[in-house]
Amino acid sequence: MTTDPIVAEIIVPGRPMQAFVGFTAQMGEWWDPLLTPDPPTFTSVEIDPDGEVAMVHGDERYVWGKVRIWEPQGHYVQDFWLGHGEVEASLLNVRFTQDPAGTLVRLVHSGWVDGSEDVRRRYLRWDNLLQRFRAHVS
Repeated sequence: MTTDPIVAEIIVPGRPMQAFVGFTAQMGEWWDPLLTPDPPTFTSVEIDPDGEVAMVHGDERYVWGKVRIWEPQGHYVQDFWLGHGEVEASLLNVRFTQDPAGTLVRLVHSGWVDGSEDVRRRYLRWDNLLQRFRAHVS
């Protein structure tokens, strides 16, 4: 078992700012409902650039992060505690860089500590989520 960062990359069409908007403001449109607290009632993801990240299920909100960096030109960082406690938050760091084929999206999920290996193992599906993201912005 390891506590190494999880790294996932994908190239999506468009410019970095477009990819940033698709990743953040439209996350609820590409996020897999099966990765939410109650898939049948999942409606969206809300991200406040100055605060919370939350899953929305009807009238219920499940906060699972806090925005640290919001730079629409190419950088998004949040504390991440979906499926584990806020005191054990990991870090999601996403960069959007211009590429000849569009925008390179590089996601690094880090901050894993000794004892968090079982939680970390639940987040090895970032490649699948980024495929959903690419399909959404294509």
